[in-house]
Amino acid sequence: MTVDVLAIGAHPDDAEAGCAGFLLKAQARGLKTGIVVLTQGEMGTFGDQETRVAEAHAAAEIIGVDEFRILDMPDAGLELNYENALRIAGILKELRPRLVLTPHFDDRHPDHAAVPRLVERGSYLATRPALLPEYEPLFPQPQHITFSLSFQRPCPPSLVLDISDVYGIKQKALQAHGSQYTPLLFAVEIAARYYGMMVIAAYGEGFMHKEPLALDDALAII
Repeated sequence: MTVDVLAIGAHPDDAEAGCAGFLLKAQARGLKTGIVVLTQGEMGTFGDQETRVAEAHAAAEIIGVDEFRILDMPDAGLELNYENALRIAGILKELRPRLVLTPHFDDRHPDHAAVPRLVERGSYLATRPALLPEYEPLFPQPQHITFSLSFQRPCPPSLVLDISDVYGIKQKALQAHGSQYTPLLFAVEIAARYYGMMVIAAYGEGFMHKEPLALDDALAII
């Protein structure tokens, strides 16, 4: 299985909060999507590990991604090291996404902020033929954009996607994380309305990119 768009989050609810709308819109265009969760959320304030893993699987089914994986990296201890980056490289070499979505580099949660750096390093390692030789090198590296998960310190977006037509499904996916989002759904809705307001839409998702995005179609940004 390969995918076109891959969301990588630190915790079982990160992708749903930050980019479920993007994944749903991509699927509507016929693209294959995936979610990879690096930890099992065992250090969360609410919900135990077993509950959070079950909620993550339920949410992935609601979104309808083609590929879903949950790894076992340590929650509240996600480190930028070679071992973790190599695991990311293996996933990228296997799934071969063209676009990767992650939390933002400047997120206030250290696990969230570690993910884009692991993806940067893993993307480079995925180009090396001598590493994980069971897979073909991944070149060019996938494009990489980030989303903000911080309600207290949201990052100004470089682009905003109108998700008004799929927001109801995103909301259902978040509701699947009952141990986490029952008291926080209003905050996610406020964020979606905040980003939507920027593009005169009911709901939006904001994304940032660190490097130039490569386009092969002059109309792709319209």
